Amino acid sequence: MAEISDFERQEIQRYLKWNVKRLFRELDRYYGASSPGGQQPSYRFRGKARVWFSELLPRMKEHIREEWGYEEKKQDPQLQDKENLVIAVGEALLPLLERNPFPTGAQAPTYLVAAILIQMGLD
Repeated sequence: MAEISDFERQEIQRYLKWNVKRLFRELDRYYGASSPGGQQPSYRFRGKARVWFSELLPRMKEHIREEWGYEEKKQDPQLQDKENLVIAVGEALLPLLERNPFPTGAQAPTYLVAAILIQMGLD
């Protein structure tokens, strides 16, 4: 597992305290900021990140379950810790997320997407 910065670890800890609804609001914030003129939060971006996420969800689940081998990896004692699980799932998702950015071309925040998947349940 890759080393991450203290800032990234704090973000992950914050994400794990939030429910799925709050996580999607945060993803909308990133989506809106990535759009032209999107420096300030706007209601016109509400739900757009969820649409992007929902379209990509089957591929993300397939990637995590089949290509990454989630069933085997979830037995790893290190991945019993949710922070470590977010980091590992984020690393596994990175190539898929890089190939499937937001429609604006901006990259979705990897650990936020991983936290949403984990909070939704990977099993």
